[in-house]
Amino acid sequence: MRSKSCGIGLATLLWASAAGAQTQYQTTFEVGIGYARPGIGGFDMASVLVQSDEYLFESGIGFDINGGAGGDTVFSWLIRGALRPIVLGNTRVHIGGEFSLHTNSTDDGSTLTSVGPLFGASYPITDHLNVAVHVFPFVFAFGNQDTVLDVAKAQLGGHLLF
Repeated sequence: MRSKSCGIGLATLLWASAAGAQTQYQTTFEVGIGYARPGIGGFDMASVLVQSDEYLFESGIGFDINGGAGGDTVFSWLIRGALRPIVLGNTRVHIGGEFSLHTNSTDDGSTLTSVGPLFGASYPITDHLNVAVHVFPFVFAFGNQDTVLDVAKAQLGGHLLF
């Protein structure tokens, strides 16, 4: 079982490196669907990504059944935007910000709102698979009497591009 997994992993890496060399010939505008997580916490989301060589825009939603205060369902919404001023080979560096809402997610059952700046990088593993890392120097969270400041948060995401 282990040798089969290693073989699949090695084949995937070889395939990804060959496809990665071809990404410089793609169009400059792509749309994808995939996975995202906001900077403020552990809310899994399905998201839509629109990106070009100069910018990216992402919006996502998520549901956490029985995950909120008192066992309530949490609905989450994310919006993220960034400029991409630096290109290093096939890696695109981006700088921007994020806003998210999460219902029923505080101790008293109110909505958590978060906002924060981000910087990160995205890399096309293959022609149709893009991964991204976002680093948040700080994220403000509002939702009850206290304002929370999270420092140095990070998030991974992946999208299938069309």
